[in-house]
Amino acid sequence: MITLVKKSILFIGISFLLASPKAFSQMNTASSSFFSSHITPDFIDSVIYEVIDYGKNFLGKPYRYRPQSGVMFDCSGFLQHIFNSHSIEIPRTSRSIGQFVNKVDIDEVQEGDFLFFQGRNTSVNTVGHIAVVIGCDSIGLKMMHSCRRGIVIDEFPRSYYEQRFLFAGRLPIKNEVSFQAPPDTTLSRAQIRELIVEDDTVTPVKRSVNIIGVGDIMLGTNFPSDSYLPPNDGKDLLKPVDSILNDADITFGNLEGVILTGDGNVKKCGDPKNCYAFKSPDHYLSYLKSAGFDVLSVANNHVGDFGDTGRKNTVKRLEEEEIAFAGLLDYPYTTFEKGGLTYGFVAFSPNTGTVRINEYDRAKEIVSHLDTIVDIVIVSFHGGAEGSSHSHINKKREIFLGENRGNPHEFARLVIDAGADIVFGHGPHVTRAIDLYKDRFISYSLGNFATYGRFNLRGINGIAPIIKVTTDDKGVFEKAQIISVKQVGEGGPQIDESNEVIKEIIKLTTTDLPECELLISEDGTVVKKKEVTSDE
Repeated sequence: MITLVKKSILFIGISFLLASPKAFSQMNTASSSFFSSHITPDFIDSVIYEVIDYGKNFLGKPYRYRPQSGVMFDCSGFLQHIFNSHSIEIPRTSRSIGQFVNKVDIDEVQEGDFLFFQGRNTSVNTVGHIAVVIGCDSIGLKMMHSCRRGIVIDEFPRSYYEQRFLFAGRLPIKNEVSFQAPPDTTLSRAQIRELIVEDDTVTPVKRSVNIIGVGDIMLGTNFPSDSYLPPNDGKDLLKPVDSILNDADITFGNLEGVILTGDGNVKKCGDPKNCYAFKSPDHYLSYLKSAGFDVLSVANNHVGDFGDTGRKNTVKRLEEEEIAFAGLLDYPYTTFEKGGLTYGFVAFSPNTGTVRINEYDRAKEIVSHLDTIVDIVIVSFHGGAEGSSHSHINKKREIFLGENRGNPHEFARLVIDAGADIVFGHGPHVTRAIDLYKDRFISYSLGNFATYGRFNLRGINGIAPIIKVTTDDKGVFEKAQIISVKQVGEGGPQIDESNEVIKEIIKLTTTDLPECELLISEDGTVVKKKEVTSDE
């Protein structure tokens, strides 16, 4: 724990007059009398808050967003833009900024100072990420930065960033400077927001987007022993379907369990042999990356199986593999860009430490926010009762083992009303019906997709779909394709030529949702009923 005292005068917090390396060589030509007559503590105090306030207008923008200025908002590009916009020039990269700062003790950090971190490859002890401090008190710091979740405000110290922290720095104020007065800053926040628009010189082109959703993923666990890991170290588990998973713009799944090679604080179990606590070795996440997964949900009942150690390591490895994720209270949503489109993703469950499926106001708040900043919003939920006797949608709240598992039918509609474009459900460990609401696709449960060694895979528990949903570039449903897979023996997805899961989805959708606007063919093709002509 660090102790910080908020300063009232922000002389050195702003990094005022650092310019590019060339500008540094020219600093000694300026007049010290100019500095003393124009640079006052009040002026410094006002400008740093203008910089911070301006930066807050970009909160929620995706990583590598490009404003009209054209600069790419990676971590350093974002900070360079907001400082340069107030005539404070800083270098382009986080490493070059780190080379020019004066290092300061973490206990002495002020608003406007910078925090420097390792990149995702933590084996390299060099600067790879930067954030600006926007608040400090006796508990810790608040930092604003551009990361894989978009432009966000985070607390420090905290989990992943605490582990990567290198040093704090302050750009020096020189007595001999040439200073250009800052621009007029009397614009209102609303006027500033109007200026923050995408480059209108690029004419958008309408196109279709393919988004794949699959269900629960647990590629084997090394708890309670390595005997629950698959043959050949799990390298072959996804090979039967990896060409399908890679054939999409975005591929999603539910990560059922944590990523942790070492020990953690396992949840309390009467008998470890019958304790269903899942942790896959660290390197197993690279198998999901190679198979094509772009985004994973961590909102489920197994994300806490190994306590804070398991959660932190899972976050660390997902960051390192550059797989987007969401669902924890500290990571409720994420934004990312791929193929020229921006995506927002949020995940919900009824479980401790996750974004709650039953907190409707919070769900609407997050989804509505994402809808304003991205092209397509994907929502995932882990909800509904479990097991083969719970494959039906009853349009009511589902209570299982005394726990309120939500009302999946109601929840899916609520988030679509708030701005969601695709809703992928999981949790029951069996496949459920599919649906369409306001031209947005819903799957109420995608079943057990790749669950090795510790799952019941008998009967309908062992079949699951790969659903490829095609939308336009705003998320409006166009069509879908269901590919049947099954798990045999200890598990691992294989193509099911008998198409059992397609038959199951047709039966469930017809029975549970007779009003559904989707027509599902026996070959897995899914279209809107009104688009089917009367010609036979």
